[in-house]
Amino acid sequence: MSILARFWKLVRVTFLEGMLHRTEDGRRLGFFSRRGWGANLMFAGITGCVIGLVWIAQRAHFELDALTAASEVLEVQQGETSDGDAVYQLTLRWTHEDGTTYVTIPRVRASYYNLPVGTELDIKYDPNDPKDVRVETQEGPWFFPRLILISSLMSFVMGRLLRGNPEA
Repeated sequence: MSILARFWKLVRVTFLEGMLHRTEDGRRLGFFSRRGWGANLMFAGITGCVIGLVWIAQRAHFELDALTAASEVLEVQQGETSDGDAVYQLTLRWTHEDGTTYVTIPRVRASYYNLPVGTELDIKYDPNDPKDVRVETQEGPWFFPRLILISSLMSFVMGRLLRGNPEA
């Protein structure tokens, strides 16, 4: 059996046991069964790993093509989240390697963007789409994808331990 076929079988079995509380042959598992809840954790772990890997692949694709430039903060606009926390949106001016000057607003609003006007920031941009600008942060671009991947792997392992080995 190929690796892909084994993976899809694992996804199907964990979905059946966890979400539907049924075995492969159709027997009903109790709502509070360890096997069912372990399968739920495993399914959540698999889903999180897929999301984390896709995010890492997308980020790696950007990082491979991106160029670095120094930018100047022209404007800082303050906003609020639904929780009432302050977030800031930057307007940046930077120069492309061909000498063209751009004024862009990164897609991300963040609480740590409370910077004085005139501050210089390092940015990365896609040379094929200069409006795709990302500000370099202290955590780096890999912080959240790694966090999702690690927590998903932990969820999968805990689910596997809780589920046990039903074939035994």
